[in-house]
Amino acid sequence: MSSVTTPPQITAPHPYAIGSPIGSTTATEVEGITFADVSRILKQRKRTIIITSIVLYILVVVVTVLIGVYAPTYTSEAIFELEPPRTGEILLPVQGEVNTQYMEQLLKTEAAKIKNMQLMMDVVSQPEIKATEYFKWYKSDVMEAAVGLQEDLISAPVPDTRLIRVALACRDKREAKLIVATVVERYRRMFVDEAEDEMRAQERGLENTLADLDNELELKRANLKTLRESSNIPAMELRRLEARRHVVELQIRLGELSAAVAALDAQLQSLQSVDPSKIPLTAEQELIVESDPILRFWRSQVENLDVELAALAEQLGPNHRSVVVQRQRQQGYYEKEVAKRDELMAKVRARQIELLRQQKAQTYSMQVRLQEQLDDVYAEERDLDRNLMTYQELTRDEERLAQQIGEVELKLTEARHAMKDQSRILLRLRQNPEEAIEPTRPRWALYLGGGIFLALAGGIALAFLRELTDQAVRTPVDVARFCRLSVLGCIPLLDDEEADVDEMEDVVRLAPHSLVAEAFRRTRTNLQFSGPVESQRSLLITSPSPGDGKTAVAINLATTLAHSNLRVLLIDCNFRRPAIREAYPGTRPEGLSNVLIAEGKLEDFVTKSDLPTLDVLSSGPMPPTPAELLGSEQMRALIKEAAEQYDRVILDGPPTLLISDATVMAMQVDGVILVARADENTRGTLKRARDQLEGISARIVGAILNGVRTRAGGYFKRQYRDFYDYTSDETIPAELPGPPTEPDTDSSDKA
Repeated sequence: MSSVTTPPQITAPHPYAIGSPIGSTTATEVEGITFADVSRILKQRKRTIIITSIVLYILVVVVTVLIGVYAPTYTSEAIFELEPPRTGEILLPVQGEVNTQYMEQLLKTEAAKIKNMQLMMDVVSQPEIKATEYFKWYKSDVMEAAVGLQEDLISAPVPDTRLIRVALACRDKREAKLIVATVVERYRRMFVDEAEDEMRAQERGLENTLADLDNELELKRANLKTLRESSNIPAMELRRLEARRHVVELQIRLGELSAAVAALDAQLQSLQSVDPSKIPLTAEQELIVESDPILRFWRSQVENLDVELAALAEQLGPNHRSVVVQRQRQQGYYEKEVAKRDELMAKVRARQIELLRQQKAQTYSMQVRLQEQLDDVYAEERDLDRNLMTYQELTRDEERLAQQIGEVELKLTEARHAMKDQSRILLRLRQNPEEAIEPTRPRWALYLGGGIFLALAGGIALAFLRELTDQAVRTPVDVARFCRLSVLGCIPLLDDEEADVDEMEDVVRLAPHSLVAEAFRRTRTNLQFSGPVESQRSLLITSPSPGDGKTAVAINLATTLAHSNLRVLLIDCNFRRPAIREAYPGTRPEGLSNVLIAEGKLEDFVTKSDLPTLDVLSSGPMPPTPAELLGSEQMRALIKEAAEQYDRVILDGPPTLLISDATVMAMQVDGVILVARADENTRGTLKRARDQLEGISARIVGAILNGVRTRAGGYFKRQYRDFYDYTSDETIPAELPGPPTEPDTDSSDKA
């Protein structure tokens, strides 16, 4: 085993307290308040909660009594009822059935109007109000009193009703009634005046509207008269029907002409796209061609020569010169006939195309004229429609205006009746303000009953405030949760121990059956199960600051390890404040420093204790440079040698945060155990010690919480009682079975 190598830390869950463990927490737990923490806080600080609650409740009772004696208030209230809108009511915007949402808005509006500043100023300006103590409370200042009354006065709708509650609480019941009555009276007067002003304004508005409608109606009627005089409306309607029929006829004819133009255009395109000689002629055209006199002459000549040629051929023979000459003459006349026919046929074809063009032009011209006629008819029809529409609009406007005039006249009549009808006032006073019989403040049941919950809540809040603001390390939960350290054990405070032991260093040796000794034995067990034996041969016991009890922990832990038949060496490494010799008076003054400066070997300076398996090595004389000596190779070799000779080597080191001695030693041992004193070490102190050791890659086996006080709901309170009940004399038999003993000769002799 090498003391330089830092083996990986093996953490295992450890119980927090002696006895029944309350949970297993390692250094990986996160911060946060759980239900178990809440229960623990309530139990541990129940005295604070009870005392605080009692004090707060006494204050509540005293304040309540003082209020009841010196500052009671009496409330006077009045109730208004706001009637819903009625059918036919012209003063309200909702007709027929009442709209619930609108009614709620109306109630809220009226309730807010009761507290308007103008009304408050009017109320406090009244002479009878100025004579009250309420007005004098505000230094007889009208504006300040009006603002105060606006804040003190209660004006709110009663839920699910049509009622508005107006109330005021004063120390004098008569003043409360007087002020509320004045507010009610001034508001009723303001409401009636506003209603009358509104009705008058509405009446004037209706009269103006009626006059405007009459003027507009007269203008419409004048326009109608002018239109009737300038136009014959019945004749205009007949003319409109005729124009509609004419339009239909023209549209039909235009359609036919459009089809004819399209057909002619198709014929022209077909004739122009082919060879003129291939255009077929009709029988009539052929008759015209054949009736030509010149063509008929040439044809008659051909026919006559044909007769003569036949006769000559028969008489002279077909090859006779006369026959040949006659045949040539016939051929010449025939060619002239063919040429004349072709000429005549070409003229006929050209004439045919020209006729088609002329026919197309005439048809298109007719189409244009018909379209112009159609446009004229359309224009006439539009004029007729416009005139008729104007007439119809004027007629409808006349009817509409007449109807509106009738409705406005009806509303105007209704408004004039409403001016005289007092039953239409919508706001009615249903409850007059009266003097209060009993004070409304203080409400004894509410104040005293609610004071219990208030006092209890204050006590609990103070307990949690103290818990959340307390930075001291008090419980293993604080060590594990906030400092991220495994808890190896919790050592109770010696002052709470019933055993007769003066010094903490002697508790395991002098009171082995005490609860503190049992706590050290449990710590030894947790330490043994926290990792392999090879990783615990040499252990440094240190603490963040002086006075944390690390020496007492080192001595008692070494003693409990020795009780488990392990050979243990306890070394005092605190050169500046050595304490091992005080616990073991027979220890040699020479020790660690002598071994490190090579004045002798380890076995030369080791002192045997009263336990056969426990040896002690004191610190020896104070060296000039303790840190250099503790971090030397001689110290490393000493630890290695001791670990080979002993099962456990316990080194009592100096505080970590004060000097560097413990830091240089932490790299040479197998593990470091941090000792924290409950209620004295803070979380920040323990965290800094942990961070300092982890910064040099030292292996922290865990932490031991020393000096844990008994507290309600906390650690060791019940364990103390259960432990001593379980180990009391009454539970141990008077005689335990065992091997027979030899008779005492001295006793027999005495007998």
